[in-house]
Amino acid sequence: MKDASKRISIIGAGIAGIAAAIRLALQGHQVTVYEANDYPGGKVFEWEFEGYRFDMGPTVFTMPAYLEELFDLAGKNMGDYIEILQPEVPFHYFFGDGLVLHFYSDLEKLITEIATKTNDSPEAIKAYFKNVETKFELTKNVFLHNSLNILSNYLTKDALRGMLRIGEVDVFTSMDKSNRVAFRDQRTVDLFNSFASYLGSNPYKAPGVLNVISHFQINGGVYLPVGGMQSILNALYTLACELGVTFQFGQKVERILVQDKKACGISVQGQDFPSDLVISNMDVYFTYKHLMPDQVEPKKVLDHPKSHSVMVFHWGMKKSFPQLALHNMFLSSDMSDEYNTIYKNADIGDHFTYYINISKKINEGDAPDGCENWYVLVNAPNLQGQDWDAMQQKVRKKLLAKLALALGEDVEPCIQFERIRDPRDHARQTNIAFGAIYGNSFDQTFSAFLRHSNFSKRIENLYFCGGLSTLEVVSH
Repeated sequence: MKDASKRISIIGAGIAGIAAAIRLALQGHQVTVYEANDYPGGKVFEWEFEGYRFDMGPTVFTMPAYLEELFDLAGKNMGDYIEILQPEVPFHYFFGDGLVLHFYSDLEKLITEIATKTNDSPEAIKAYFKNVETKFELTKNVFLHNSLNILSNYLTKDALRGMLRIGEVDVFTSMDKSNRVAFRDQRTVDLFNSFASYLGSNPYKAPGVLNVISHFQINGGVYLPVGGMQSILNALYTLACELGVTFQFGQKVERILVQDKKACGISVQGQDFPSDLVISNMDVYFTYKHLMPDQVEPKKVLDHPKSHSVMVFHWGMKKSFPQLALHNMFLSSDMSDEYNTIYKNADIGDHFTYYINISKKINEGDAPDGCENWYVLVNAPNLQGQDWDAMQQKVRKKLLAKLALALGEDVEPCIQFERIRDPRDHARQTNIAFGAIYGNSFDQTFSAFLRHSNFSKRIENLYFCGGLSTLEVVSH
């Protein structure tokens, strides 16, 4: 796309859509982003109520270098747009037997913490950390940073090195089996199996190569922008506007125009806008189903099993809980049953993992004095015709009982207000197929390598940067 200036239409002002707009504007193109909502962000947005502020989408931020790259390309200092902090202890992991692990940012402290409190040696833990780093180095230029749908990408030195050392990345075993080889203590296995949830996957079926996800938290670190995750969106939006990107909010794209097998524009509220290139930041499933219903669909991708989803309780708490950190993961006592119930029964059972994010721990203004903003997430099946209202009440009752046991007190009287969101809300608010917020499932051997390409093979000048075309790592 580095030739003469083109008119480019981007559908959707999510993070990927805005990032694409920034890169293209820097190449001298005329970029217009069309967004159905009245605000940018896609899955990244916030909710404020009665003095509390909640991040409503992802809450875990790793690898800020990827964000900084966009500012570097523009010749800007990222620090002028956003302030990013790194907590000393970003995560607490709670286990059913009462064990609490503090997930330190400092690797030596983290290794000592795990080795002291479990039956795994410092040597085994160090070896695992090195192993996931190696997985990242071998795969980043094969399927993380490059398209797998361009033959020449397989002929690079990095790709050949990755293929020659494929045995080291655990493609042919599951995350769980790989972790069982690495650790003796079931609690350590469960801890690292829990990273499968970052991809909406089942650790007992997802290939071991996906243990690479833990690398981002272990070796990359966990951060939090001042002002919450919304600050990332605000910084990118500001940069895009400075670079001349035009945003059209409240403008729902109705159709991608195709002529002679070439994308030639979009239709918005009955008006056509010619374009030299069209980029969809929408979920690929809905891009085809809603915007190009007359075009041939990539059925293998669209029909691929979808990831699980989440149910989220937003609680304004009238009390502070010093035993909790910014991020808190309460691990299931029977993770196998948890995933079997989600994937086989399309339900949430008795043994579920839950996660609590409290941004007030870092951002004082996110809740009134002496109070906390709890974002409580439970893994859930995607939409399959369930009675979600009944499921909400069932899960809420079990969740409160689990919290009372884990924290030693009944937290329900501390809830000043609540808002509950389930896969129906995710599907409606951000056009996610079946409410599966992580896109397609990665529970088959080569799933990570079988994403939809970021360009159309049948329609020239059509590109994708939305769900199913990217590796969806939605960190809670």
